[in-house]
Amino acid sequence: MRILIADGEGAYRRSSGVMDAFVDDLTVRLGARAAVRVQWPEPEQTRLHRPRSWDAASAAGVADLARLVGLHPSDGIVLLGCCCGCRVIHDWLDAHPEQLDRVLAVGLLSDPLRPRDRWLPGTGDPGGQGVAGRRVGPVPDRTFWVSVPGDPLSGIERDSLLRAAVRDSPLTPDQVYRGVLEDLPESRTQLAMRLHVLQHPAEWPMVFGRRLDEVRAALVRYEDRAYVAQYCEPGPDGRSPLEILGDRLVEQVGDRPAPPQDLLGRLAS
Repeated sequence: MRILIADGEGAYRRSSGVMDAFVDDLTVRLGARAAVRVQWPEPEQTRLHRPRSWDAASAAGVADLARLVGLHPSDGIVLLGCCCGCRVIHDWLDAHPEQLDRVLAVGLLSDPLRPRDRWLPGTGDPGGQGVAGRRVGPVPDRTFWVSVPGDPLSGIERDSLLRAAVRDSPLTPDQVYRGVLEDLPESRTQLAMRLHVLQHPAEWPMVFGRRLDEVRAALVRYEDRAYVAQYCEPGPDGRSPLEILGDRLVEQVGDRPAPPQDLLGRLAS
């Protein structure tokens, strides 16, 4: 068994920091042979100093994940996604149906594509949904989403203006947020113009007032990162959301039969 991780910053030899201890512990508990991070390009680092699109960054990550999966064709796989790296996991699952019987479990942390009705069993409803849309994927029975209240990537309200801003941009939600935060407007009208909401007349009635204030609050949460600590804070039963995710993944892997051993020959045929 191998654990393959698409971290939030497109990292390879370093991580976003949130998952380090979690991955180390999960590797031991599952008896995994290795835990390897997928190499996908940081969207803001290109040779021409222009933002790389989320499509392009994810496609590169899918290619590297496919390479890693192909290196050990008889091993079962546990997939982990964090923040914008979750899209790499979603895209690979959709692109490789022939490999799904090797996927023992999937864990998605702070997924910008989290459906409104999906959260981690054993935790309360964190509220909201992914800012970038909704993707359940082809193995929902083996997929575990973990979010916390106020997460600006995976816990945005359905009518949030940030969803329109992310939808209309080719960039990652991280890039969209950082772009607005570089010079956060003080007035509501300027903020609406920065989000390009005024280009959508149908949305004018909901532009001013509460929804713009909610956008500002979400951006401030994103910038100060205080919500991240909730993933490691003990809940009512004494376990943190990350600890509960680890327990769920271990239980799921224990319930799954070993992947078939003839995959290499079957895929080559």
